[in-house]
Amino acid sequence: MSQLKVLPTISVVALTAFLLLSPFAASAAGATVTVKTDSTSYGSAQTLTVFGTVTPAPTLSGTNIAIKIFNQATHAVVEYTVTPVGTDGAFNTVFVTGGSAGWTPGTYVVNATYAYGTVSGTATTTFGYSSTSPSGTGLSQAEINYINSTLANLSNEVGSLQGAVTSIQNAQTSQGSQISSIASSLTSLSGTVAAIQTSLSGLTGTVTTINNNVGTMQTTLSSLSGPLQQAGQTQTYVLVVAVLTAITLVLVLAVLVRKLS
Repeated sequence: MSQLKVLPTISVVALTAFLLLSPFAASAAGATVTVKTDSTSYGSAQTLTVFGTVTPAPTLSGTNIAIKIFNQATHAVVEYTVTPVGTDGAFNTVFVTGGSAGWTPGTYVVNATYAYGTVSGTATTTFGYSSTSPSGTGLSQAEINYINSTLANLSNEVGSLQGAVTSIQNAQTSQGSQISSIASSLTSLSGTVAAIQTSLSGLTGTVTTINNNVGTMQTTLSSLSGPLQQAGQTQTYVLVVAVLTAITLVLVLAVLVRKLS
């Protein structure tokens, strides 16, 4: 009889637990996940970008989503890979196809599983893979992004190089102007030196003429030495003063010529 009473009690407890836990069970599957790849087909070794969204977005950074990729034989060629989810709910990660025996031609499945607290969700997508690069498929979006980034960096480097070349050209122009100014100054200085040399030549001729005249005067004085002895003392004094003056003039001119030479 007691066993019959226990059964209704267990049923009530189980029903109560179900009613209490059912809201949590419902919220455990409340996340909506989307997942895509940047191309529908890949070949050989190509970059493969997996991206998508989680709704509602996590309120804290550091939340992750797990990515797996399975081949047509349901063997995982990309094992459990954790990728961060931003606070805007977006995620993306890049793989490279090929590289192992599991990458055989066929259709592949990408599985994205999200779990954060009591909120979780999952989504899948597919793509085709060939062991050789597919013709006519062009570049993947990841490759295009990489090329664009490389071109942008190259453009910045070219701009910096052009700026450096312009600075060098400006410096060369300034240096050329300075050299022209120095050359003009040297030309002017050469003209001044030539004029000084011409003046010195003329002065040398003048000094030579004076020396000749002084020599002539000395000869004349020598020839007059006899008559001077017979002249009066006054005349003698005058002549002596004249001679001393002439000698002094010759000495001064000699000193001047030496300084100029």
